[in-house]
Order: sequence, then structure tokens, then C-alpha cells
Amino acid sequence: MLLVLLVMVLAAGAARLTGGRFSHLADDTLAGLHWLAAACIGQVLGALAGGIAYPVGLIGSAACIAAFLRLNLFRPGVALLALGFFGNALVVALNGAMPVSATALLRAGLDRFVADPRHELAAASTVLPWLGDVVPVALPGLGQAVSPGDVLIAAGAGLLLYAGMGATGRVPAVAAPSWAELDNLETKAAPDHPAQ
Repeated sequence: MLLVLLVMVLAAGAARLTGGRFSHLADDTLAGLHWLAAACIGQVLGALAGGIAYPVGLIGSAACIAAFLRLNLFRPGVALLALGFFGNALVVALNGAMPVSATALLRAGLDRFVADPRHELAAASTVLPWLGDVVPVALPGLGQAVSPGDVLIAAGAGLLLYAGMGATGRVPAVAAPSWAELDNLETKAAPDHPAQ
């Protein structure tokens, strides 16, 4: 989640620098936002309840997200979001929790794994371990391991926000002065010489 927020902040900053405005988001409506709200509720309830409710909530949430993504599939970034959510849902459904690589944790600057109902250490019996939290994110004081799905979700969310803000991809620049304008500047800058 931290990675997604960081990428979205950077995307918003890049959009502002290239002509994007937050006001454009109001004009750029996404279809099926109720599916997105249902997905968030399913994930929160599953995480709070723990146990079998977590993978069930995640699968239900993935179904809601799939409906939302289907309605918006051709929007910039939505295909990346779809792949990311599908990858995360698949690995959790097959393992009962998100497998976490101990090596990725160490590379992210974390010396131990903190167990919770949503995560488990990857083991030899883990199914599709490469879809788990195997990507180290070494941020000072905020290190974590994330999944390839999380990386895709972050990229998709950033692209969706960037495009939704109406960014042009180019930094606005003032037009270069013409030769005549440069000659006028040179003439004005030259000191007056009294006639001899």
C-alpha cells in the first residue's frame, strides 16, 4: 500500500509539472465506482475477521475489482491494475495468505518477519512463490517486501491518476524569442555613445 501511495504522489507531481490539474479528475468519471467500493469493503472485512475470511474476502474483492476493471479496461493504467489484482488474488487463493520472501525482507532492510493473518513466510510448499512478496523496497525507515502484483497496481494507479489529471507529457515552456526581439534587447542593452 505504501508503494501505491508513493507512486501516486509522484504521478500527481509529474502531472502538475506537465500541465495536469486535479480539477480534471472531476470531469474524468470512471464507470462502476460502486464495484470499487464493494471491493474495498470486502478486503477490509476479510482482513479484520482473519482466518478463512481473509482469502474469501480477497476473492470476493477480486471479483468486484474485475467488474470495475472490465468497465474501464481501455482507460490508461487499468490493464496494469487488472493484472496486479489478479496476480495477488491468485497467489493468496492458492496459499491462504500472501507468501513473503525472507530474502526480500532482508534486502529491504528488515531483519524479521512479523506474522499476521494476511501474510506467511514462503516455504518449499508455497505455490507460485514468485507472485508473493518477493520485491524488496528499501526505503529508509519504511522498508518492505511487495509482490509483482503490487508493483503493477502501483504503476497502473499512477498512470490512471496521471492521465486523469490531463497531463500532456511535456513541461510547459515559454516560446523562444524571435531574432527581431533579440535585436531589440541588444539595442536597448547597448550603452549610448555620444557623438564625437
